[in-house]
Amino acid sequence: MKKTFEQFAQEEMGHKAKLIGIKDGGTFTIEKTTITDLKISDYLVDEKKTGQVNYQDALVIAMKKEKAAFKLYSNLAKKAPNEEIKMLFLSLAQEEAKHKLRFEIEYDEYVLKEN
Repeated sequence: MKKTFEQFAQEEMGHKAKLIGIKDGGTFTIEKTTITDLKISDYLVDEKKTGQVNYQDALVIAMKKEKAAFKLYSNLAKKAPNEEIKMLFLSLAQEEAKHKLRFEIEYDEYVLKEN
């Protein structure tokens, strides 16, 4: 899972690069795909964690962070000053949805199926 989290960190750096590129006057292309939402994180209860975080906890935190990022980019798209910026935020929201789906699949395969 360490590799997965490192890969997500690299993808987040790519998001930052896209935003900086647009800020500096660049352009980008959008790949339109439909992302499935398993909605697992919608039914998980928030709990205060003390001490070490186990694998299940890490997945829950990751799913919730990706969901929050998706909402952020979706809300920013609604407030975008032009179509190009709107499409950028929608593209970033779509990437966050992909990340959340990967964590939900991992949770489904390694937490829900073990219980």
